[in-house]
This record gives sequence, structure tokens and C-alpha cells, in this order.
Amino acid sequence: MSTSAPPPAADPPSGPPASSAATAAPTEEPARELVARRPRPGFRDILKVVGPGIITGGADNDPAGITTYSVVGAQSGYSQNWLLLLSTPLLIVIQQMAARVGNVTKTDLATSIRIHFGVKVAAIAVLATVIANISTLGADLEMMAAVTGLVTGLKFVYFIVPFSALMAYITIFADYRAFSRVMLWLVAVYATYIVAAVLSHPNWSDALTSTVIPRITTTPAYFLGAVGLLGTTITPYLFFWQTSGEIEERRGVQSIQRTNLDIAAGMVWSNVTAFFILVATGSVLFAHHTTIKTAADAAKALEPFAGPYAQYLFAVGIIGAGLLAIPVLAASTAYSVSGLFGWRRGLPRVARHAPEFYLVLGIALLVGIQFAVSDLDPIKALFYSQVLDGVIAPVLVVLLLLLTSSRKVMGDFTNHRATVVIGWVAVAVLVVADVAMFYSLATNGFPT
Repeated sequence: MSTSAPPPAADPPSGPPASSAATAAPTEEPARELVARRPRPGFRDILKVVGPGIITGGADNDPAGITTYSVVGAQSGYSQNWLLLLSTPLLIVIQQMAARVGNVTKTDLATSIRIHFGVKVAAIAVLATVIANISTLGADLEMMAAVTGLVTGLKFVYFIVPFSALMAYITIFADYRAFSRVMLWLVAVYATYIVAAVLSHPNWSDALTSTVIPRITTTPAYFLGAVGLLGTTITPYLFFWQTSGEIEERRGVQSIQRTNLDIAAGMVWSNVTAFFILVATGSVLFAHHTTIKTAADAAKALEPFAGPYAQYLFAVGIIGAGLLAIPVLAASTAYSVSGLFGWRRGLPRVARHAPEFYLVLGIALLVGIQFAVSDLDPIKALFYSQVLDGVIAPVLVVLLLLLTSSRKVMGDFTNHRATVVIGWVAVAVLVVADVAMFYSLATNGFPT
């Protein structure tokens, strides 16, 4: 995939990155203080930096995310709204830590894990991420094909290979940053959930109360939904993508404040969108005891706004979200595997200069195709792929916390105390949700 970024720098050495990169400064004053003294970004600066973060936030709301929020809203109503409020600061802090790894160490996340925790730990982290990435990629492809079949009346399998070929072209040859800005206009279709939620006349008192006061039901369906919702919000592939993206953007430690603003804007927008999806599906589907079994069922949440055209609007949004997210999934898979083995990597590189990187990227797409053409139900495939993300996420968050809290790794840019606290809260929330889910499934079985 070509980008507007300058040619990549030479590959990092196999040993630990020199801490001088993080601490070098023209005076003896700590580098963190020098960065903090830079002028705070003004309104024009904000407009310049929010684009990449909004793209990341848009990729977070991929077809798997949209479907998971819809399923949770349809089966639980507003009762899990509080998880979005809780996860928003957690997501922002985690993505900011991932960005700082790239900005300070100039190495991607998989390489940093390999250097500082060893090959075995890195291999486990990368393998788990690759499995989750490919299952999500395949489920996203299947959902894109399913919604296309919904509006054309043709079998969805006819569209999987054409969509896959388009994804391969976008990922390898297109200027993804320019392309992603176009795709954001399609993902913006999901802003119509705001209108749909209002037009569905929800019980706003109930919806808002459920956002600030947890309402927990000790059922397998509730805990599966909670882990899936957290997994599609705090999703592992974005950790790897964020770190590698910072390296390619070459923003460095001088731009940490702007990077943090960029990330916060994108993550807040992502979760605001998710909130209205939950409200819309809770009002339209849960209130009428409608479960989501097909793409047509999921599209019904937009009927208060689009009426008979709801399925077309839903299809456009899913396709746009898939075009935005699948290249990110494939690229983050290639980054993580290449970082594990120390191969040359980077989307700005042409294929002949990073053959292993692009080979992994192509294999990820091919395996995703095999997943998509299987007999799996697309709604269940999307939902359970996010449950898998929720199980994997706490391990990667722990590794991120340890990396970014180490002065040896980060120099003067280690975590603030508040970041450490919020990071460990994220780990605790994810682990408690996972344990509750497994216990509930073990004692009550899977929901029907």
C-alpha cells in the first residue's frame, strides 16, 4: 500500500533501542519537560491532527463492531451502555500508550515485545493477535458480501472474491490515507443511528441512567455480550496498527501532545457512535423482542430514519466500514508477524523491498477468504470474533503497560501515575469480564 508518508527509515537493530533517542535534548532539562513546554495546539492545529485519529476510530467501528453493538443492544437493551462510558477513557489511554511506543522507541509493538520480553512471549502475543485478526477479517468479508446479497438478491458467496481482490489492491497499491478519508464518508452513514435513535422515541431516562449506573444480569448472554462489546472496543489489532502508524507518520516525541489529542478525538467519536447504535437497537429491536439472526434483522434498527430504505443504508455503511477496516486488519497482521521475525516491513515499502511483509499480508487475506466462504453464520462469526478479541486484549494491555512504564524502554516518556492506574483498571475490567463469562458458560451453558 503506498502512502503519502516519506520513505521509511532503516530497519531498527535487533537489540534494544538506545535510550538516548528518548532522552536526548539540547539541555539537561528532561525531554518530557521540553515537550510539555511546547505551545499547546490551537484550533487550526486541532483540525490538522484529528484526521488520523478519526480514521482509527472509524476502523474500530468495523462490520464486526457494528454487528456486535447491534446484537448487544437487541438482546440486552440499554443495560450494557455503562460499559461504553467505562471503556472510553480506558481505550484512549491504551491507544496513547501504543502510540508512544512507536514515537519513542521507533520500533513496532511486536518488535518491542520481542526485544524486551523475549521471543516466546512475543510469539504467544502475536499468534493470539493473528488468530483474532484473521477471524475478524474473514467475518468482515462475509458480512460485506451478506449485505450486498441482501440488496441484490444474489447469493453472498458471489461477492467474497471480488471484495477480497479490491481489499488486496487497496492494501498493497492504493494511497490508503487518501482512500480512508473517502471511506470515512461512507462510515459516516452510522451517524444516522443518532437520528434513528431519536426517532425511535427511546426512554432517554432509562438509556442515560443505564450509562452511568451498571445494570448487571448474571446470564451467559449478558457476559458474552459484555466481553464482545469490550473486545470490539478495546481491540488488539489497533494496538499494533497505532504503533506502526506513528512510525510511518514520523511524528516522534515532539508531537506527543498532538498525537494524544488525535487519538482522544477518534476514540470518543467511535464510542459515541456505538452508544447511539445501542440506543437505536435497544429501542427498535429489544423493545419488540427481535433477535438479530441476519443482516436484514440488523438493518431494522435504521427503519425509524430510513424506512423501507434501511437495508440499503445499512449495506452502504457495512461496506464502507469493511473497506476501511480490512486493510488495517491485514496490515496489522503483517506488522506483528514481521516484527516477531525481524523482517523488513512497512506499507511505504514496495513489495520487492519487504517480500515477507507482503507475503504475510496476502496470506492473511487468503485465509480470511477461506473463513468467509465457510458455512458459518455471518452474525455469529462477527460476534464471536469480538468475544475472542475480548479474551486476548488483557494480555496485550499488560505488555503495553510494562513497556511504557519502563525507563529503560521509554527514557523520560514513561507513564504518568494516572496512566498506570487507568491501564491496570482496564486490565482488571477485561479480566473480570472474561472470568465471569467463562464461569457463567461453565455453569449455565451457551445461550440458545
